[in-house]
Amino acid sequence: MNTRDNIDPSSNPDGIERVLRARADAFRYDPEMENAAELAAKGEQLTPSLRMALGYYSDAKKAAGAAGREISAPATADNLSAAYSSLNKGA
Repeated sequence: MNTRDNIDPSSNPDGIERVLRARADAFRYDPEMENAAELAAKGEQLTPSLRMALGYYSDAKKAAGAAGREISAPATADNLSAAYSSLNKGA
């Protein structure tokens, strides 16, 4: 992993690796944070606490992605049903 956003550059490499691994382990997809990220990208004003939470969420998402973990939305019953339907049509 090499996503070093918001990490003290004077930290030793083992400490940086530990921080990145902890961020990756802590990441859980959150639709509300994804929505906040979209609003921020559109230039909407976010509260300071939401901006900070979004920063931590984004850092964790980057670390999880760099670690090869799944960072997209989890499958829902509707998504699975549609996927199985399309498979059955192709068979």
